Amino acid sequence: MSLTGIAILCLLVVGVWGQCCPPDVYEITQDVYAEVRKNGTAEITRGMQRVSYDGESKRIYVHGIDYTNNIVSGVIMDYKHGKEYVWANGYCRVLPVGNFSNSCIPENAKLLTRTYMGEPPNELSVQMYSFEKDSNEAFATVTEECTPIEAHFSKVAAGYVEFIVFSNFSTGIKDPSVFTPPDICQKEMSSEHIAGRRKRGFSLF
Repeated sequence: MSLTGIAILCLLVVGVWGQCCPPDVYEITQDVYAEVRKNGTAEITRGMQRVSYDGESKRIYVHGIDYTNNIVSGVIMDYKHGKEYVWANGYCRVLPVGNFSNSCIPENAKLLTRTYMGEPPNELSVQMYSFEKDSNEAFATVTEECTPIEAHFSKVAAGYVEFIVFSNFSTGIKDPSVFTPPDICQKEMSSEHIAGRRKRGFSLF
């Protein structure tokens, strides 16, 4: 499994809360651990993704490093034009991208608790949610401003689990050219060594 083919502690309060969303345009780093168990064997993937998310123009760029399979790859999801570009190892695939999904905590998510991380007086106030997304059971921790900190996705029947730790969050896009497909994607050269779709459709949550 490849990353491009492929995101909490005490329960003080249980209830339903309003939708929690980060800014419409931002960049963030994701450290990912994903595991799928089949016939008693665990297939594990570890890696990092640097994500540029433009909710205003409905486009996403992901620079991924798959430490398990030693693959560096890129993905552009251009929802306005209905295309997804996936490239690695000098090859590119162009696929239909599907529907755009915002990076909000779902409106029907349960607010499990409001607590803090760290030690006073330098603590960070956080909120912890549980919800279901794409048939996966999900838990997420965010700041009061809805900046993501960590997330956990699982599907017991499929033996699937994914852990994500978020870091290096910033608003805006430093280099908008990341949304321009590389030249190799104009040739649509396909290879089995290019990752397919992510296990989950892309969104922070």
